[in-house]
Amino acid sequence: MWSWRNPTEVRFGEGLFRGLKKVVEPFDRILVLTGPTFVKKSGLINVIEEQLKGKEWHWYDEVLPEPTWDVVQRAVDFARDYKPRCVVGVGGGSVLDTSKLVASFVDKPFGVRDFIGKRVELERSVFSVCVPTTSGSGSEVTPYCVVMDREREIKAPVTSSANYPDVALDDPALTRGAPFEVTRNAGVDALSHCLEAYLSRRANPVTELFSVDGMRLVFKYLKNALRDEPVARRKMMLASLYGGFAISNAGAGLIHQLGHALTVLKGLSHGYTMGIFMVPVLELYGDAVRERLSRLERALGIKYFLGFLNRFLKELGIPGFNELSLSEEEKRKLVKIVMKREHVLKLLPATVDEYQLLKFLEEYEG
Repeated sequence: MWSWRNPTEVRFGEGLFRGLKKVVEPFDRILVLTGPTFVKKSGLINVIEEQLKGKEWHWYDEVLPEPTWDVVQRAVDFARDYKPRCVVGVGGGSVLDTSKLVASFVDKPFGVRDFIGKRVELERSVFSVCVPTTSGSGSEVTPYCVVMDREREIKAPVTSSANYPDVALDDPALTRGAPFEVTRNAGVDALSHCLEAYLSRRANPVTELFSVDGMRLVFKYLKNALRDEPVARRKMMLASLYGGFAISNAGAGLIHQLGHALTVLKGLSHGYTMGIFMVPVLELYGDAVRERLSRLERALGIKYFLGFLNRFLKELGIPGFNELSLSEEEKRKLVKIVMKREHVLKLLPATVDEYQLLKFLEEYEG
């Protein structure tokens, strides 16, 4: 038995962002959330101003990468004062996650910090629109909003069906000119979503279709996207979307938990940390995923997936875990952070306990 659900309306295509005006036509008091630099430097703010001409709206540009709970809470508090009827997020995964939480929490008495790593069911009264400018997070079609709490040593999503946006505008033109590292890390993030959803115990025939096609697209087009080729940019946005569709129902796994923990510990960016842990986690899973990987090899036309993946990541400049030179204390702290996500660990394709994980990391040579 299985089910699949995703309520977000997706509009995909070159130049679609210039149709934002029609999407928000019924609404006044529009809040646009972005990061502090990209929208301004790229000139995208001029397009936004043109699309919202004649509307009452406000631009909030204080959303930071890898946002901590206080950054998100400030955005929510601002929205509570402004009382928007529509929230539009324009940016990478951090911006989209924050905009979704703002739309969900704006008229609720909750604090963001209390729900990190938890599921909460809400009724959302504010219209939510997400516009990705990177190809990786797939946040525009997921119920997850990832938030970091450094003091409590946790990075995890606030999960709610209310976090699904009403409309996603996927315009590949918005990713043109993105820097090498942004493009690479986002692309590896999309790959991690497809791979983890494929291996999840919650995987089903629909998520598997998205997962396999998403991986195929990443392997074929990411390197060309790094050269800013338009077709590759379009295909990578599609791969990101497929990854979002896949994890929205199947969820993520140990690659994400270790990657999140490393971001908390070292401040490294998401996507980059996903790439560091992909091969080690698959080796840790071992026989538990061998049949699934064999099926994947046949679907992708790859003879030895682990070796292929390892070479692919190295060619992108993603280091191996053993190259991090973490101390024994840092490895123990990494495992401690991961083990806080107990309910996620139950969805893994292999049973992993604290002792086993620590021993594996201590002995892993790559």
